[in-house]
Amino acid sequence: MGWNGDPLWLADVLRAEGLKVVESPRWRERGEGDFRNIWGVICHHTGGSRTPATEIMYGTPALQGLLSQIHLAQDGTATLCGVGVAWHAGQGEWPGLPEDNANFYTIGIEAANNGTEGWSPQQYWAYVKVCAAICRRLGYGADRVIAHKEWAGRKQGKWDPGALDMNRFRADIQAQIEQRNGGFLMALSEAKQDELYNLITKELGYRFQSRYKDETGHQSDYRDSLVGYVLENDRKVESFDRWRREKDERDKALDAKLDAILGKLDA
Repeated sequence: MGWNGDPLWLADVLRAEGLKVVESPRWRERGEGDFRNIWGVICHHTGGSRTPATEIMYGTPALQGLLSQIHLAQDGTATLCGVGVAWHAGQGEWPGLPEDNANFYTIGIEAANNGTEGWSPQQYWAYVKVCAAICRRLGYGADRVIAHKEWAGRKQGKWDPGALDMNRFRADIQAQIEQRNGGFLMALSEAKQDELYNLITKELGYRFQSRYKDETGHQSDYRDSLVGYVLENDRKVESFDRWRREKDERDKALDAKLDAILGKLDA
């Protein structure tokens, strides 16, 4: 299990997971050295909501070069920035990784997020899918996904990705690896999910003809949507239940009056 060398398969596995993938120019040639055996993934936030992928490709004045292999936008778009080693981990330690030397053994993902704004469903579930696709390709479970704060928190004071519960995150990744997140829909592309959503919405909005006929055989003119029928049925059930409760109260009151009358007659 695992992989030795650069992960040239990134575009294929991310698309197979249903993600929108952008391949930056010459991403397969960009890197700061060659990978050893890939242990897993380290997750980051960029520190800014709109940090562009180019900053991850080329670095900053303080740290130049490839910063991570993948940039994840807030709309869930995954941009492939490079395929070789990236300067994303820095000093740190974690069981199974060589101390202060994770860059040559981990794929870095930089999510455009300031760390305090929270995670939209689009970005969160894209993050889950990216990690799951990589782990599945490597033959690993979600325990091979760690946060930068878990790796470098003690040595560097790192806190990214902020506002992300890693235990829940890893549980969702594991469910995605095993295809337990949302059934078959999670395997569909975004375009196919939108197409299916529009079809379902259209069907739910269609007004169907009632099949009710009275004792003379006359067909009812009533039409409604599936939701309308469900809500109308709910209204009638509640109305009947209220009538039954009121009837029970009336019966109890009548029984009490009868008992009182019989009591007087017996006296």
